[in-house]
Amino acid sequence: MPFSSPIPFLKSTAILFLFLTAGWATGSTASASESTDGTSRSSIQPPDRFLGCEAGERFTRHHDILAYFRYVAGESPRVRLKEYGESYSHRPLIAVFVSSEENMGGLDTIRVNNRRMAGLDPGEVEGRTAAIVWMSYGIHGNESSSPEAAMWTLHALASGMAARSADADGGSSADDIAEWLENTVVVIDPVLNPDGRERYVNWFDQTQGRFPDPRLETREHTEPWPGARSNHYYFDLNRDWAWQTQIESKQRIAFYNLWMPHVHADFHEMFTNDYYFPPAAEPFHKAITPWQREFQHKIGRNHAARFDRRHERYFTAEIFDLFYPGYGDTWPTFNGAIGMTYEQMGHGRAGTKMIDEHGDTLTLADRIRNHHEAGMSTVEVTAQNRDRLIHEFREYYRRAQQEPDGRYSAFVISGENNPDRLIALLDYLDRQEIRYHTAEGGRRFTGRHYASGEDQRRRTADTDIVVPVRQPKSVLTHVLFDPDPGVVLADSITYDITSWSLPYAFGLEAWATADRIRTTDEPVRTSTSYQPVRTSTNSESAGEEDYAWLLAWGDVRDAAFVAGLLRHDVRMSITEQSFTMSGRVWPSGSVVITRRANRHLGERLPRIIDTMAALHDRRVQAVSTGLSDSGVDLGSPHVHSLKKPVIAVPSGDGIHAGNLGEIRHFFDFTLEYPLAVFDQRRFSGFPLEEYNVLLLPDGGYSDWQDSDWDRILEWVRRGGRLIAFPGALRPLSAREDVSVTLRRFEADAASDSDPAPSTKVVYEDPDAEFMTGVIRFENRRQHSLNRQISGAVFRVELDDSHPLAYGIGPAYTTLKRGTVLPDLLTDGWNVARIASEDPLLGGWAGREAQQLAAGSLMAGTLSVGEGQIVVFADNPLFRGFWRNGHLLFSNALFQAWIAQ
Repeated sequence: MPFSSPIPFLKSTAILFLFLTAGWATGSTASASESTDGTSRSSIQPPDRFLGCEAGERFTRHHDILAYFRYVAGESPRVRLKEYGESYSHRPLIAVFVSSEENMGGLDTIRVNNRRMAGLDPGEVEGRTAAIVWMSYGIHGNESSSPEAAMWTLHALASGMAARSADADGGSSADDIAEWLENTVVVIDPVLNPDGRERYVNWFDQTQGRFPDPRLETREHTEPWPGARSNHYYFDLNRDWAWQTQIESKQRIAFYNLWMPHVHADFHEMFTNDYYFPPAAEPFHKAITPWQREFQHKIGRNHAARFDRRHERYFTAEIFDLFYPGYGDTWPTFNGAIGMTYEQMGHGRAGTKMIDEHGDTLTLADRIRNHHEAGMSTVEVTAQNRDRLIHEFREYYRRAQQEPDGRYSAFVISGENNPDRLIALLDYLDRQEIRYHTAEGGRRFTGRHYASGEDQRRRTADTDIVVPVRQPKSVLTHVLFDPDPGVVLADSITYDITSWSLPYAFGLEAWATADRIRTTDEPVRTSTSYQPVRTSTNSESAGEEDYAWLLAWGDVRDAAFVAGLLRHDVRMSITEQSFTMSGRVWPSGSVVITRRANRHLGERLPRIIDTMAALHDRRVQAVSTGLSDSGVDLGSPHVHSLKKPVIAVPSGDGIHAGNLGEIRHFFDFTLEYPLAVFDQRRFSGFPLEEYNVLLLPDGGYSDWQDSDWDRILEWVRRGGRLIAFPGALRPLSAREDVSVTLRRFEADAASDSDPAPSTKVVYEDPDAEFMTGVIRFENRRQHSLNRQISGAVFRVELDDSHPLAYGIGPAYTTLKRGTVLPDLLTDGWNVARIASEDPLLGGWAGREAQQLAAGSLMAGTLSVGEGQIVVFADNPLFRGFWRNGHLLFSNALFQAWIAQ
């Protein structure tokens, strides 16, 4: 039964809604007239009839949304449904294709032809083509109106019935819709983040009363921690389009790449400001073409005309820019589509009814209607521009392969890099369909060296990997590899991080060059690490000559191997000094597994090692003696027994949910190692003494009393290890018994706080008036941003002899966000510090912020009694894609205790 049946108030609200929307749910009362392709309009129930409640009366559960989409797909020859994956919580991910019956009959031909136009599949374009428009809804779980709108848009397209009356104010007729679908294939993905949506709807349904309360101070407008914006692991999926660290993103992008749409619209909600649609705000990345700009204006004018007829408030060309590649507008744009964001006022605070910033009452029905209007307008403009869209798409990819734009012609990756890091990069490039080749050796070129930021002259080696710009995914290649995308950014405010280049993110020695690099047809080869660990004896029999097993430490996959052995109760040691054995040098940090230490495992030990080595693709060397050829022996005091970490992390109010999610995801999917997550409000009763590692994610920790911090520090003194992320350094630095001091700006001690996630940053104009000391009011924000850093890459000076730096190599680059800038430790180890001279390698940082950051601590350790505090001024797990930090964090878990 409908939720509203026994409630007269809600019934009257629904009646008023139907009156105001002038036939929005006409499918429930329409006559059985026929659309041009023979589909009976009334044969397909609209969402209100199918679900048993009026639009906007309540939120629709994910399974009910899926049920409606499956129902329509079963009823309409215009619709085909595809289940393309599932979320972490095993909720299905689906999309539907909507087009004319003729197009649906040749749907795979349209798909193949589109990829052939892009040069991604071989062969000539033959047969049917159409403009492909992809509309994505609900990537943020608490932006709750767009999946509701998706159902109404599906109904309108499938039934040929517009969701508002086709009267003199310009509504779309059944014939209009039929004509659109002759020219387009519409893809609707109704819920990109089902886990987040269900978190929001579950909470709201448990919170609301009988009558909606529109007052924002009431409980139904205040989400509890962690909020429902993110997915199961608290990742913001709308920052993950480019990186695909999350299972939802991986599956969606694989599905998206099969189609390569011409238009992509991403439906969102924001806290204030009514409704936003394109054109986007400056800055536009310089890789964006004139046609992509032009189409944004076409969309904007059509949306505006529709919104004007209903006297809706809206704005364009502000706030939402097109620069960072991880969004649902930019990543499609750099793949040849016209990518767009639509934002409706509401967000997680809106509920089903709220008093907005104008004093008006905004209902869920209003929000649904606006998103539906924008969706129908998007299909309309796409259909009207079918031929131009297909032509420009073909030209985009022709230019990519024949005359690509950009400062560089190729990116050269040294074949001498750690093979695990190379494999990780190549796996990523394969998912993006970015092509790479083996270099022809001995060819000279000049290129910008990523690690130093300097131009270098070099010869190619035949093991080098070349990623050419001249290829179908040329634009995306240039965007992702450009060492400093900020130099192509106009002097204006932008919304997110400003540097992300893949060689920095993967920790690779590489060069960006404008020279043409010759390549060979030889396939790219990277060494396979795994070999059976007992090649000299039968694996079923004891091998007396196997005294120990050795693993060189150099990648996070080595940490995963060690974590696997620890789960099987294997005891290991870490060498503090290098040694030579079995014809090779074993560097500091190498793992030593001896039979002597593992007598409790008996002959199970070799099998456990072999199983874990195969699982993690590790090369483990069996040795028959503890005597080295040179350097320390395996029984040396410089070979330290590894302390099995037993790890806990707080959660709850005051803890940054995103950072906690990064940590949990790393433990679950990279290390596959247990992590105890406890409620920080109940810390006083948490058995901290049963753990030897405590992680402190970003957070304010305002609920913790002095007695809680006293307890933690006493635990450290007795041998515990505290690993503090950047946001935890503020409360730590306030302690007189912790010698961590944060740098501060001279004039404004409060201005060193991290920018909020939505805070925008600015590329400085050298002639900006703040340099003169005379500041106009209209430029006050730009002036304040002179003291901020948002996602810039800094060069780091590394003490690679310290256990915290084992395996990383002589160079390291960090992605710095915010201005948590500790002074160098006076009684600890300054393992990594921001370079004192010219530290900025890519992206934007305000002039004063750069000066303050130079020479500051990036990572270090502090001995406290028998324990240790590990300090991170930058997040080594940022968004899961900064792989260069994963080994650093792993060292904090498994290696750094050597320096206690």
